[in-house]
Amino acid sequence: CVHCSRDGSLLCSVCLVDSPAVSKDVCRKCAEPLAKPGTCTRCVIEGSSLDRLYGSYLYESPMGSAVRSFKFDDVRALGSVLAEMFNTEQMSRAKPDIVVPVPMHKARIRERGYNQSEVLAQKLAESLGVEFRGDLLFRSTNTVPQSEQPTAVARRGALSGAFEVDSNSADAIVKQRILVVDDVFTTGSTLNAVAATLKSAEASWVGGAALTVQPIGSLK
Repeated sequence: CVHCSRDGSLLCSVCLVDSPAVSKDVCRKCAEPLAKPGTCTRCVIEGSSLDRLYGSYLYESPMGSAVRSFKFDDVRALGSVLAEMFNTEQMSRAKPDIVVPVPMHKARIRERGYNQSEVLAQKLAESLGVEFRGDLLFRSTNTVPQSEQPTAVARRGALSGAFEVDSNSADAIVKQRILVVDDVFTTGSTLNAVAATLKSAEASWVGGAALTVQPIGSLK
């Protein structure tokens, strides 16, 4: 196990049990805890481009350790394991037409060898029985990793204009319900930037599927 080193599996059943699921009483756009489901004040004021966020587990958990191992330690076999961990019930009810990954800049792909969000998105699309498209968007700017940005404002600013629609695939976005997949959701800067790009290309609805969520209120 990548978290506790028990023999048997890359993410053992004990660590899976110790990974809390995202509560139902959260903001529908950022997973910030609320007294009851709804949209938090921050998302209303900032005008979140996401129509809905589907978070599965809290990042501060063994699931978060597994994501870090998959993302930074080249444990590629975790891709299939983690992709099966998404809570797909609400995603299915949203009836997306297309599943897309958060695109990674080509320089970062050369460095890492793969886009972890694309691996997750391909397998999630299979689980949902929805078309996967990895060619609709590309990342035109190789920004500093979001985890290294000092503030939420800096994260949003760094991603301004970072994503673009592939001109050869633009027609595939029009009037479609699109689910964007990422491994971690923290401030929402990445998924909101992608959602805004898709909305500008006339997508009718954009949801985000994040395997792990770190609510912004939990950041120190």
